[in-house]
Amino acid sequence: MKRKFVAVAAAAALSLTGTATLVASQASATEHPGAGSQLRPGHLPPFAGHAYLVTVADTGAVYRNTFSADGKSVTGLTVKGSNPGRTFTAPDLAVQTGPRQYFISWIEPGDVTVSQVADFEKHTVEFYVTSTDSAGTRSGAVYHATLTQVS
Repeated sequence: MKRKFVAVAAAAALSLTGTATLVASQASATEHPGAGSQLRPGHLPPFAGHAYLVTVADTGAVYRNTFSADGKSVTGLTVKGSNPGRTFTAPDLAVQTGPRQYFISWIEPGDVTVSQVADFEKHTVEFYVTSTDSAGTRSGAVYHATLTQVS
């Protein structure tokens, strides 16, 4: 429930600035099974129905993120890096923060969170990933990546 409140609070705070538009609202699949995004009628974000390679500058890792046609979920595949071949599908939260720029966030299995700002004009992604290690310590890191549309 706490994550759901944080996601909603972040979306509301961005909306109050007058520069952000809420295009999807999601909690984790376990908190809200079968949840769908709250898209405005006739409006889909530019990433809906497309796949992108995310190439991380700091580590050389490569991920393929494929967004559903309606923009309500993301399917991720680790192409290169830790755990190649790992895949997941999760509901996402997307808030427009500028022209062709979106804050997109999701929770992966194992309680890994990904929060990113993807700029589809500049083809860049800045993202923050958090996870819990085997001792129960939660930590996070910021990464910079390029974004290449592949479908």
